[in-house]
Amino acid sequence: MTLTATQEIQQQVQIEIHQTLQDEPEINSVQDIIDWKLEVWERQFSVDYRIQALFNSISIDQKDNFYETVLLNPYIPVVPFFNQILLLFTQGSVLYGGARGGGKTEASLIGALQYVEYSLWKVGIFRLTFPDLSVPGAIMDRALDWLHENPILVKAGISPHWDASKKTFTFPSGSKLMFGHVQHEKDADKYQGSEFHKLIFDEAVQFTESKLTKIKGANRKKINDPLPLSIWYTGNPGGVSHDYFNDNFVKGPGHFINSKYTDNPYLDHAAYGKIFIQIKDSDPILYRQWKHGDWEAIPQGKLFKRKWFTDRLFDFINERIIKWLRMWDLAATKEEDPTKKGGPDWTAGGLFALGESGKVYLTDIQRFREDEDKVWENILDQAKEDGRNVVVRIEQEGAASGKMVIGAISRALPGYDCDGKPVTRTSKLDRARSWVTFIKNGGLKIKDGSEWLTSFLNEITVFPTKGIHDDQVDVISAGLNELFFGEIVLPEGLDPFKMF
Repeated sequence: MTLTATQEIQQQVQIEIHQTLQDEPEINSVQDIIDWKLEVWERQFSVDYRIQALFNSISIDQKDNFYETVLLNPYIPVVPFFNQILLLFTQGSVLYGGARGGGKTEASLIGALQYVEYSLWKVGIFRLTFPDLSVPGAIMDRALDWLHENPILVKAGISPHWDASKKTFTFPSGSKLMFGHVQHEKDADKYQGSEFHKLIFDEAVQFTESKLTKIKGANRKKINDPLPLSIWYTGNPGGVSHDYFNDNFVKGPGHFINSKYTDNPYLDHAAYGKIFIQIKDSDPILYRQWKHGDWEAIPQGKLFKRKWFTDRLFDFINERIIKWLRMWDLAATKEEDPTKKGGPDWTAGGLFALGESGKVYLTDIQRFREDEDKVWENILDQAKEDGRNVVVRIEQEGAASGKMVIGAISRALPGYDCDGKPVTRTSKLDRARSWVTFIKNGGLKIKDGSEWLTSFLNEITVFPTKGIHDDQVDVISAGLNELFFGEIVLPEGLDPFKMF
């Protein structure tokens, strides 16, 4: 295969970066960090003609500012690569990302820390949920690794103060870097009176447009403040506001910087590329989104429209719930099973709440691939986590063995309403089609901020397509049917309000 000019540059840069990483000296001081960064920069600059062309097109003041605020910045322990440099020089609002591995997290932190030695500088970094911020490798966790009690910064007397309760770093200059999560609409309201020079929405496509709009108003400063204002969005295709970013940035007038794992010279491209093989057959839509950053990998209009779900997300249930149901669609094939075309099936279980108004709230989906013993163990554990006020129904094949297994599950859950539900002979398509009008008219609402939301949307909006899994669609059809036509009786004395 013949490499393009860009691919050749990327390959040369990667070789130089990896060689520098192998030769990394012992770092004992801030000066050691800066010396090492300058060496990495010189090697990268010498082989990347794109960076050379960029620097030939900017002013001396812009070059000096880059050196002072990025390369000589003791709080930034990395050197940005070409795509990240483009981001740093982009003014206003910009969407950065596309595929996985494009350096979104480090780019965000570089931008957040660029002006921390200026007292007025204030940055807000937002994720949808607190776990999204804090899990190992996530953006707040990475910032703590860079900044919190870093011995080199402590030794130099420039360590920032970390306030864990407010999730805020305060630097010796007085500048602030704050982390926040906005899982619910009310979470966005509290930032409307704030002032931030830079707003960074990490994995922004998971935010609803209304949340983004509310917080964007905090991107402001005093009239005599010389520091720049900007809003950065990072993310991959998919998610609840995919159409907004695709229309306004990827295809529209907004700035969009497409960055993939092959653009990131700090990654082992061959090794990183293997993570996509695992989903290529089982979830081809996600594969195109993750590997190629394909914003058109959102099939629409087969049966269910994406907008029917993204326009009807809910934060809280504000009506009395009369039924709770966990509906399971079973699969007992392991992920490693190569015999299943398109990858093995998934076991999926949806948690439904039926309100007095007749609306149904989908509050959770559990989805996994395991062997049979592990499947039953997971179902038992989930039932205990949900509680006895949640009815458990398991789609049951007609064979006697299916009845025996579900009987064993029921006996293992004393005090629970747990039973099998015989699979109807109608086709999956007909079962799903019977609920199109109900869903189109707003009868089904989806929990906002759910980590399973993108996968669910990708599956249900492409159904029915040959080779694409439909386990979650089956759960929706079976769950709605059981809620309205099944014989579910809530255990006496149990209060459905206890779920929230």
